[in-house]
Amino acid sequence: MPIFISRKKLEAEISKRVAETCDHIISEMGAEIHDDLIQKLSVFRLYIDRIERSATDAKEVESLALKMGNDFEQVTKVIRNISRRLLPARIEGDTLANTLAMLCQNMEHPGSNHIHFSNEGSPKRFADNIEMFLFRIVQELIHNAFKHSSAWHIWVRLKWEEKKLLIEVEDDGSGFARIPEFINRLKKKHNTLKIRTQAIGARIQYLQGEKGLLARVEYEMFHKQSVDTTI
Repeated sequence: MPIFISRKKLEAEISKRVAETCDHIISEMGAEIHDDLIQKLSVFRLYIDRIERSATDAKEVESLALKMGNDFEQVTKVIRNISRRLLPARIEGDTLANTLAMLCQNMEHPGSNHIHFSNEGSPKRFADNIEMFLFRIVQELIHNAFKHSSAWHIWVRLKWEEKKLLIEVEDDGSGFARIPEFINRLKKKHNTLKIRTQAIGARIQYLQGEKGLLARVEYEMFHKQSVDTTI
């Protein structure tokens, strides 16, 4: 028996999901600023106090200055990460493959973690908002891998098939033994990744990869090439 839903109810449900998604993103960004940025900046006040008390001890001042320099680099990384997540999703006129390749370069931290990008097959163009959603999905998967699994390496793979685009994001995170637990938890979460994939008619799966968690996004190319909701 078919189930009908009024346009008003449908619009209300969409509005609710968009609001929940925005709240989630704001909360996540706020937590990141508070936990990673403000706490690190507050340490500088302690360094200044210690330098003032050790003004006559050149070795102590030099040691504190080195520590401040290292911490300042960490603060710079946090600010860079936040700003990158807020940047526009793509450069006008560029392809999705090139935009994602640039994203991987920008999110990589040489010396501490590495992102390996590959692109197989014949790339196709989608509507701008479809490409924006796919970009944001990959961006969030990379961010989650670095933040939650402490990954050293991330592999981002694009595979263009005749009627389907396959995107894989795999990491070598430290929680390999707990991946089945992570997968069950991710399947139950109604997060921005799930909302974005549903909005464009894509599908996301979480699997156990060779070294860590593997997220697989499939986008069938026969879907309508535009969406009306901005998430």
